[in-house]
Amino acid sequence: MKYENFSIKKAMNMIVQKQMFLPEFQRSFVWHEEQIENLFDSIIMGYPIGTLLFWKTTKKAITENNLVLYEFIKDYHQRDCADNKKAPEKLVTDYDNYYLVLDGQQRLSSLYIALQGSISFKIKKKWWNTNEAFPKKKLYFNLDSVSEQKQDEDGNVKRFKFYSDKEVPTSDNCWFKVCNIIDFDTEFDIFRYIETYGLNETQSKNLLKLYKIYNASGDESILNFYSIEESDYDDVLNIFVRVNASGTYLSKTDLLFSTIVSGWRDGREKIESLIKELNNKGGKFNFNKDFIMRTCLVLTGAAVNLKIDSFKKETVANIREEFDNIKTALIKTVKMLVDLGFCQDNISSYNALIPVVYYMYKGGTDSEETLCGLRKYLVVSFLKNIYGVASNAALTAARSALDKIKCSTTPFDIEIFKDIVLVGNRKFSMSMDEIDDYFYEKKGWHTFLLLTVLYPNMKLGQIEWHQDHVHPYTAFETSKLKSVGITDRETVKTWQYEANTLPNLQLLEGRENESKNKMTLAEWCEKGNTVAYLDNTISKDIKDFDAFYEHRKQKMLDELTRILDI
Repeated sequence: MKYENFSIKKAMNMIVQKQMFLPEFQRSFVWHEEQIENLFDSIIMGYPIGTLLFWKTTKKAITENNLVLYEFIKDYHQRDCADNKKAPEKLVTDYDNYYLVLDGQQRLSSLYIALQGSISFKIKKKWWNTNEAFPKKKLYFNLDSVSEQKQDEDGNVKRFKFYSDKEVPTSDNCWFKVCNIIDFDTEFDIFRYIETYGLNETQSKNLLKLYKIYNASGDESILNFYSIEESDYDDVLNIFVRVNASGTYLSKTDLLFSTIVSGWRDGREKIESLIKELNNKGGKFNFNKDFIMRTCLVLTGAAVNLKIDSFKKETVANIREEFDNIKTALIKTVKMLVDLGFCQDNISSYNALIPVVYYMYKGGTDSEETLCGLRKYLVVSFLKNIYGVASNAALTAARSALDKIKCSTTPFDIEIFKDIVLVGNRKFSMSMDEIDDYFYEKKGWHTFLLLTVLYPNMKLGQIEWHQDHVHPYTAFETSKLKSVGITDRETVKTWQYEANTLPNLQLLEGRENESKNKMTLAEWCEKGNTVAYLDNTISKDIKDFDAFYEHRKQKMLDELTRILDI
């Protein structure tokens, strides 16, 4: 293992000229804007940024090991370009040595994006499917900043900041686009720029410092690295795992993922493409590698623990061989979830979906009976947190139960799991008493989940939905209740509690809820609006809240009893 260094400029040129790549077992780029800004701040302040580790190899070794290589992302886009592009199977360049990054991918990717490309993250309160939600930003350097000055804790004074073209400040500080530093070939070019644009002393010093850091080599170089020249792929993979096992950004999941895709051409690409496809169906989901890997273990009959021992060679080979069937089962499952109105907003445990995928994998059908049984199963699983504790045991037990039936002729139903008893005496069933208890819970996750069941036609994930108070919450202020003759202290206390429970809640589109605001229920209905689970004969006046509450509670309870078949 050799200790070496080279300039940032050389590293960037090696990436551009296809001499430096990412091996297949590296994960995707995960840093955010602020992390890149802080990296450059550390560099300009002279702080060390850590030692890199490369696998220094040859074109011949790459071919003999059948390595799958990936290129660095130049223009990162959270929606459209978040995954690294696979390099050509046959390298188009011809160098004596190639450098594959084992440790330092996030830092090198950040340097490349800042110095050669751009970054586009979604901004708040914009729709995911619109281009306006992802403004293209470049990194800028505040040439008026003082090198010794620490960054302002409130973020008001920063040396480096990502801006879109529209955001770049036009007054106060002088902001220099960092990627323009690559246009200066010599210090003479820097001085000519300083003279042309009339930079002051501080601005000139900062610009010259950035130029010198970019070009610094030898002992002055920012990038120091070790290079290993092992020819055996497994040895390199073991080194990679040891180096990254304690890393901040590479999780255990990523390390396990690397064992699946190593040597599997298109493996990483297929799995990442599948995750993206699943997440974009219907509303929006939040599937990830962890879910896919655990699903693969369940579907191929392996131990479901996410640890290296579970991914034996025969298991990995089975996953690869069965991947198309696994993918089909996942897509069918997500389609059913969309049909039932489920999305990331009302899924509390993705592990609960894995037995459903297994059912579809074993030849299950998406009949109306299955959809009805699936809704019941998911609601009970989420409400009782079936897969929140000892999830591996729950998945193993659920798989065993499904193995006892013929999935192709049996509709999916919660009854399949009736004999399972998990830690804490948790069962796949719900009693009337348990359902009744949820009517006394305050507005929160459980009430939202039950409302999504009671309002099955809502387009969750496509529209923002609010838990709205049918009788406005402000109507229960003590003074307002007193004004309509409700003065008994216990009654006031009870009503103020019940106002925030399920019988006084409904799902409304965000904008509709904002327009309703503090409008009384009577006023809301007079405008032609209707309230589900409320007959026209029931009084809309706040003074008759007891009758309203009991009536709506019973209607909701009847519907939940029907859906859950209690």
